[in-house]
Amino acid sequence: MPLAFRPPAAFVAKKTHILQELASPLPDLSPKGGPDVQILPLLNLINSHPLLVTTSSCAGRVVIYAEGVRTGNHSQLDGVEGGDGTTDASGGSVGSVGGKGSGGRWIYVTHDEPVGTIESGSWSDLLFNGIHTTTEDAVHNADFVHRRYVHFKFEPMILHILCADSETAQKFLGIALAAGFRESGYNGSILAVRCSLRIDAPVGYLSASGESIIPLVDDNYLRTLMQMSIERFIENKRRTDRFFESVKRSFNLGVEVETKEERRLRKRLEGLGRQRDLLDKRALEMTMEDPAKNV
Repeated sequence: MPLAFRPPAAFVAKKTHILQELASPLPDLSPKGGPDVQILPLLNLINSHPLLVTTSSCAGRVVIYAEGVRTGNHSQLDGVEGGDGTTDASGGSVGSVGGKGSGGRWIYVTHDEPVGTIESGSWSDLLFNGIHTTTEDAVHNADFVHRRYVHFKFEPMILHILCADSETAQKFLGIALAAGFRESGYNGSILAVRCSLRIDAPVGYLSASGESIIPLVDDNYLRTLMQMSIERFIENKRRTDRFFESVKRSFNLGVEVETKEERRLRKRLEGLGRQRDLLDKRALEMTMEDPAKNV
């Protein structure tokens, strides 16, 4: 692709480093350890543009997680580090309200479209990943301040892209908006591609010991959330596919561009092919009009 703009050396160095990490067999710092396979074709397409490089991504997912602690005391379900924790006066780790935070935990995660039925057990068994559920927590029931909620979330595809120049970024932003990612934006260096196909619902909270989950909803409600998530997975994929094709077409990425000589040769061969088809058709018509010629 001929460039009217030469990317800065800092951008080239950053892109080289990111692409080396993507190609490395070692896990990265994300909880999953690498990009989602469902979105790899899109990442590879974008990264083939000399003025763009992806910095983070998610193909879309259903997650259930427990909030981080809000005091210095950790419960049994603690043990997963989070990026939104702070430190209280006693030196303990404190999670932000509604966030996984320090001491939070992923309970259920899938980046694939879930099935709408389960063969055995309950949705609580599946989505709470076998953690014991109970309603016997009367003392902790009244402690709203320190209650650690369990959230059900559907999150659509999201991309962050480092752009070497604003002209390419603005063109890319227009493509994202037209594809249905209408919460996308550009801050002068990073382009965020995102949309509002989200679900965020509290479905329970941890017991005081952290050994059990006290559900706030019944199994039918969990099944409804999963069905809503399936619908959003389908729409998310439709928008992502449309975005992929628009990027490919608008920037001529992943497409072999014909030279004038290649186009002339292709047109000539197509013309010869049409001529042969026409001659074969005429010969068949003549044979059908005079069967004796075929004897």
